[in-house]
Amino acid sequence: MSCKSLLISALALMLLLHLCSQSEAASTFDCCLRYTELILPFRSIVGFTEQLVDEACDINAIIFHTKRRLSVCADPKKVWVKRAVHFLSRRVKNM
Repeated sequence: MSCKSLLISALALMLLLHLCSQSEAASTFDCCLRYTELILPFRSIVGFTEQLVDEACDINAIIFHTKRRLSVCADPKKVWVKRAVHFLSRRVKNM
């Protein structure tokens, strides 16, 4: 193997190891322990994640991601939360 090939292989291995360590860090997350009392305006929400009680957390929740890069835990049973999830889901389908 030439020096150039060895260097490229070493860099590729380092990149792969870095990406693997990042994905492990991303998979460990904090659970929502309570819900917000605020109603978020739809225009400030850019996405959401669903937290399920049977996956590792104590409560079901919708985690809204805002333009300001904040995560807000909301009660999935609330009407405004259902509307926001429906609105965001439709927006993704139309893209």
